[in-house]
Amino acid sequence: MATSRFHTSQHTSEQLLESAGAIVFRLSTQEVCVLHLLPRDEYILAKGRRNVEESRWEAALREVREETGYCCRLIPVTMRSRAPPAVETEPYGDVLRTHSNITEPFSLQIRHLETEGDVKLIWWFIAVVDEEKVPNEDRPGEEKFNVEFYGYEEVVKKPTFQMDRDMVQRAIDTVKATYS
Repeated sequence: MATSRFHTSQHTSEQLLESAGAIVFRLSTQEVCVLHLLPRDEYILAKGRRNVEESRWEAALREVREETGYCCRLIPVTMRSRAPPAVETEPYGDVLRTHSNITEPFSLQIRHLETEGDVKLIWWFIAVVDEEKVPNEDRPGEEKFNVEFYGYEEVVKKPTFQMDRDMVQRAIDTVKATYS
């Protein structure tokens, strides 16, 4: 019997909940968006469920627009990843490499739900507010949220959950390193 070098688990479609979200920047003022979830007095990040046949990045931008009222776009950043280049001209091993000008997810959160075997995957992207467009007045965002922007130093203290604070800091570091 062969033994594995790693832990493996398998989840069927009935056990998966896939979401996507974005850390949303306003580059002109060096601010990041957080949502104040009023019913629970929590500070969270814009995210939501991915629809069938929807790409992860499309889901992230749609969820940001629905929850905040802001139109956004992904911004290309420089970040390290184990993914090979888009065009493989030679065999690439499974190594960490730096990619420039990419809009891939920069983080994945995996939440093990209370139901036996169910998992929630949340793919996170880095996005910027389209400052040419005002928030969608027909759909200004969900009423249960106050949409708030904070400067880089203040925003890392805002999210209720430590994992979110760490992720915001990583996004800020990535944007600063790319656009310094």
